[in-house]
Amino acid sequence: MLLNKSSFANLTSTPRRVHRLNVRANAVSKVQHSSTELTTNQQHQQQGSRFAAITETAPAPPSQMTPGVIGGMAAMMGAGILISKATSGGSGGQNLAQLQGQQAALAAQLQAQQAATQAALLAQQNQIQAAQAAQLAHALETAGMTPSSAAAPKPVPTTSLEERLKAVQQYFPTALPVDDYMNRVELALSQLGFTGNNTIAMSNLCRDESCMILEDKIESVFGACFSTHGLGGVLTCGSIGIKAGLSHSPIVGSKEQYVFFSFPHIAIDSANEIGKISRPNRPGPSSACGALCACLADFQKDGVEANCRVPGVHDAENPEYSILKQRLARQLKSEDCDPSKLDLVSITQAAERTITNDLEHLISQAVDPTKANYAVFTGVQIHNWASDLTDSSIPSLEFVASGKSYTVIDGVKKAMDVTTLPALAPRQLRLLGAYSEEQHPDNGKMAFGSSIQEIPRGYLLRRVGGAAGTRYVQTPDVPRPW
Repeated sequence: MLLNKSSFANLTSTPRRVHRLNVRANAVSKVQHSSTELTTNQQHQQQGSRFAAITETAPAPPSQMTPGVIGGMAAMMGAGILISKATSGGSGGQNLAQLQGQQAALAAQLQAQQAATQAALLAQQNQIQAAQAAQLAHALETAGMTPSSAAAPKPVPTTSLEERLKAVQQYFPTALPVDDYMNRVELALSQLGFTGNNTIAMSNLCRDESCMILEDKIESVFGACFSTHGLGGVLTCGSIGIKAGLSHSPIVGSKEQYVFFSFPHIAIDSANEIGKISRPNRPGPSSACGALCACLADFQKDGVEANCRVPGVHDAENPEYSILKQRLARQLKSEDCDPSKLDLVSITQAAERTITNDLEHLISQAVDPTKANYAVFTGVQIHNWASDLTDSSIPSLEFVASGKSYTVIDGVKKAMDVTTLPALAPRQLRLLGAYSEEQHPDNGKMAFGSSIQEIPRGYLLRRVGGAAGTRYVQTPDVPRPW
């Protein structure tokens, strides 16, 4: 029999599961394919039995129909059309037109339901993205950052070691690679009779562990240093402390010999960001020098005059920081400095001048130039480390900007310019640099034909962060902004 209008209405209201409808549809299709072997009456009989089985249950509202149900019925409708074309005569054309119209209506309903499903999926996707954005904002807040600062474009890091040195020299024109600087100093002093065998070195650096890179370089030449380190490089040991260290000096011949090294420090990372330093096992950037950053904030907030104190008066709970700040304030006031124009570079340079004056005053109180020869080297230590220590492809560098440099031998002071002293060949610097870093397997990396030598990543992580190897140690449960 043919699929008439009433039987099709019953069909479209059937709530059977999709797979059962598809089974019937496939069966109907098989009937059409086997039409060459069956008579027309047999085809009618088989088709009628299929539809009778389908329409046994009560009809369901069209609103409860699923896309799968509609798809199954559409398949059956297509099969019915094929049967009609194969078995009907003149009246089949009219039935065929009716079925085609009904098929178009079903297709439109199916498209509408598909559009609704896609809209629901899109809304769900937007909800997931909003939740992820909230989680990211929470992680950035935990790491001390803001979404705006995290999304802000950063300077593109340079890949050439020479370009990185030139970038640093824009702020500190006398900057040299740390190995180049130390070897020039050693070469010049050795010609004047200062060696590791007959001289004690006194180092005055910031307490920051990042400064230990320069300390290692000094000790590789002169042995263990007598340390007078303080926050920001401030000298608080006094003349008695200086004398205590000088009394440890070797005596070769009739005189003692000392070398004084004094350097506040600053970070200018591989991306040329001033004050930023990446530290092992700590997410996000840190600051260097932190003490000078705090002084800068206080000066910009309260002014220089408000931070000046009578010498000898300090905060009992924060002695080093209060001494550092008031000495800087007096120095800046004497120079008629406008605090609104201060930045980290200029306050670091002011700290170098202030601490150098303090050191020379203490030397005048503690050293008898008739009984000892000595040399003084001051400046600024510069950390040009990888902006992200987790990225092993970015070299970490260390520079020293030369300040005052001179010797006092037999009471005669003689200035020297480290930047004009003879430099060693790159091969010699590579060998000596490896020696100063305890023969670490990563040593010896440097630009070809250049005096700029990389601080080996494994050595840096072990010396500063205590990492057991060359890998950066990730700490679980700590959100990281990268």
